[in-house]
Amino acid sequence: MSSPTQGRKVTVRTAPKLLPFLIGSVMVAFTAAVIVVFNTPEDPDYSRAASLGYITLVLCLPALALSGTAWLVLDKVLRRRSTTYDIKPAGER
Repeated sequence: MSSPTQGRKVTVRTAPKLLPFLIGSVMVAFTAAVIVVFNTPEDPDYSRAASLGYITLVLCLPALALSGTAWLVLDKVLRRRSTTYDIKPAGER
């Protein structure tokens, strides 16, 4: 058992949140789908809403993969920038 006056080391680092990356990629994919659907001629077999849903789904899959990869790379870079501190107990209150 360690003595109460002995310190210990802690590592402090910033960690990116995953959800903003994923939501941002879905928003970019949806925006790109809107641009694609409304800048192409309408097909009589499919409504614009159906086309928008399909193109959004098709564009979301690679967008989510890219944003997940970007999150992992950023997490790895920030893990290298972590700082280690020696902490000591404050004592009795």
